[in-house]
Amino acid sequence: MTTDEIPTTMKRLIVTEPGKDVASCKIEVEENVPVPTPRSGEVLIKVVAAPVNPSDYGEWYGSEPDKYPLKMGKEGSGVVVASGGGLSTYRVPVGTPVGFIAQGKQRSYAEYVTMGVTSCFPMPTDVPVEDCASFFVNPYTAIGILDYVKNLEGSPAFVHTAAASQLGQMIVKLVNTMDDMEVINVVRREEQAALLRDIGAKHIVVTGSATDEKSTQQWKDELQLKVEELGATCAFDAISGSMSGDLMDVLPFKGALYTYGKLGGKMANIDPIHLIYRGKRMEGFFLTTWVKDGGLFSMVPRMLSASKKVNAGLKSPGWSSTQFMDTTMEKVHADIIDILGNSATGKKLRIRFD
Repeated sequence: MTTDEIPTTMKRLIVTEPGKDVASCKIEVEENVPVPTPRSGEVLIKVVAAPVNPSDYGEWYGSEPDKYPLKMGKEGSGVVVASGGGLSTYRVPVGTPVGFIAQGKQRSYAEYVTMGVTSCFPMPTDVPVEDCASFFVNPYTAIGILDYVKNLEGSPAFVHTAAASQLGQMIVKLVNTMDDMEVINVVRREEQAALLRDIGAKHIVVTGSATDEKSTQQWKDELQLKVEELGATCAFDAISGSMSGDLMDVLPFKGALYTYGKLGGKMANIDPIHLIYRGKRMEGFFLTTWVKDGGLFSMVPRMLSASKKVNAGLKSPGWSSTQFMDTTMEKVHADIIDILGNSATGKKLRIRFD
């Protein structure tokens, strides 16, 4: 694409009203939006694809009132089509396929975005650029979680809930490349367990739809046996709700629960005895905190190392590759409502712009 071929206007997705949940949000395609012009140190990216992450749709209805109309999308992939110049742009010349982290006033659910080069990551040329759309949030979270388990907690194993998600599948594949790490995968349904077995998961606990005390205790006993067998001292939980208390019950003395999601609502069922007398801890895991930990001198080598590892696995069936279900700006709202209503976890929803 030459400069003359870049249009003057574009389309993008916005949330006009938050509602009380994803289904009641009001979302529209905004047309005739001026295509942004890159400044020095920035590039213009023709967006090819962007994923729909839980952190995306959680923001649609959970942001402060003055944020609306709300621009959408935290990451995506595309091709650099223009540059604002500056020394730093040498890393991503025109024509470079890139993944990008959407920051500031621009978000990824748009046909074009301008990004500072520090938010752009060159992608492998042997992988279709649309398949790099989920290059950041899930793969870097997987690396961050394993860094916490190995280097912060010093544990040879850990528990992971909602383990059939795309992130969970990445963790299974990444752990299988390591000689000194095991993951205990907690899922709700047997078909999710089968999916994980097919990609090499060794340790799986199925909770079922247990609501009564007896059936809940059965899967907790199974999980505790695995925790003891493998020496796991920590858990990473995307669910919260009553799962928080269940995990605290099975963790060992001085064990740590890291929460990074709230699929099951607010934390509940937590016995304070674990905190008072058994030395257990509860903390949050946030990708941005991990990325920035230790300041610039720690962040740069951390990101370079992670980027090399992620890029090497983006080509299917590599550990950081993602299975997608495609949608459009016009259909994404209905599709995400349908996926959430059916508890589907096999594929990630991806908006295509090409």
